[in-house]
Amino acid sequence: MEKNEKQGFKKTLRPIDVWGLALGAIIGWGCFVLPGNAFLPKAGPGGMALGMLMGGLLILVISISYGYLIRRFPVSGGEFVYAGTAFGKTHAFLCGWFLVLAYWSLVPLNGTALALISRFLFPGIIQVGKLYEVAGWEVYMGEVLVASFFLILLAILNIRGVKSAGWTQTTIALGLVSTILLLTALILMGGVNWANLNPLFQSGQPWYTSVLAIVAMAPWAFIGFDCVPQAAEEYNFSHNKSRNLMIAAIAAGAVLYICVNTITAVGLKPWQELLNDKPFWATGLVVEERLGAIGLIILGLSMFCAVVSGINAFFISTSRLMYAMAQEKALPAIFGKLHKKYATPVPAIIFVLLLALVAPWFGREVLGWIVDMTSVGGAIGFLYTCASAAVISYRKKEHSYTVAGVIGAIISFCFLLLLFIPGSPGFLYKQAFYCLGVWVLLGIVFYIVIYPKYIKEK
Repeated sequence: MEKNEKQGFKKTLRPIDVWGLALGAIIGWGCFVLPGNAFLPKAGPGGMALGMLMGGLLILVISISYGYLIRRFPVSGGEFVYAGTAFGKTHAFLCGWFLVLAYWSLVPLNGTALALISRFLFPGIIQVGKLYEVAGWEVYMGEVLVASFFLILLAILNIRGVKSAGWTQTTIALGLVSTILLLTALILMGGVNWANLNPLFQSGQPWYTSVLAIVAMAPWAFIGFDCVPQAAEEYNFSHNKSRNLMIAAIAAGAVLYICVNTITAVGLKPWQELLNDKPFWATGLVVEERLGAIGLIILGLSMFCAVVSGINAFFISTSRLMYAMAQEKALPAIFGKLHKKYATPVPAIIFVLLLALVAPWFGREVLGWIVDMTSVGGAIGFLYTCASAAVISYRKKEHSYTVAGVIGAIISFCFLLLLFIPGSPGFLYKQAFYCLGVWVLLGIVFYIVIYPKYIKEK
């Protein structure tokens, strides 16, 4: 599946911008919220650390195929283009359809995370104009307006060009790394009782179950690294550097996840006691108790950086994926148009924005059901990419990449098994299955509609 014509993207992204894009997408709201909500309850501090490291290593294997294909296909669209080249248009559509959901859902979820930050750091400030409750989550007009403001602001930033978005992403990513490492150092240097980490694994289950529960989340935890190929047409440097940039982002992401989880587990009291108290936000409580107002300011700044960088990264990725799909007639042609001045896919950016602006009205619990499917979309994208690398490298007689592609495809398939096999540590919630079913049905309908132009026309 080759590009039909040369498009007018501007080549303005530096290596550090691409690294910031990937890391900012990897580290979002979940790094700060999930220690108390999922990481520790599922795995304990030791299980989380081992599971995240193991998941990161598996993703590194998958990234070999991404690096290989970025060099061969330095165009926007990433997995969609790879799957089409190796397996044809139907597989390309299937891959792209799930990735659009995976990428898009993380835009509004990071936006609504601003409400979570404000509820803990500035209680009552924007919790005004209560509207209703959805699945137990109170929806306030003030929070909807704040989330909408930042979504619109970052959409405008992306419309004005990837150069400004890249500079912003790099600055915020560096701020994110700095603030998390600073918080970790302040809490650990202040003296902690390392016995608080016991038991290292969740009680009542084998240790490997704790580890696998986190490994199953790896497609969600590291999905941001595959933003790198989506902006491949906008690099101002050699595409040969892309694999090292992905490796650096994945490694940094794993370290930051483990840092935040560890200080949550060790910083205040034994982690199981902390969870038994059912805190509103475990990480925030630990930082507040240990470091006071200064710690909360640093934490707030860190989480703000994570949220904004996540929104920005997935605006870029989703719009470039939709642009590539439109170029191949897998989406309406309007999404394949670039702004005459800024050379950005404005219709796609606006479409992502409009969908994202609807989401805050439904509260975070419903969004969480959708985002549970991010792991599914990510794993499908990984599977297609590795399988594509195996097929294409075999045709080109580059057999070392064929082996890497086959291993990566097996890893990706195992990720899917952990999500779909009942009783497995990563088995999806039933609400996620309902949402997934709706998305599959929509995909079938949409495919039938586009079939005459997409499949039959050359």
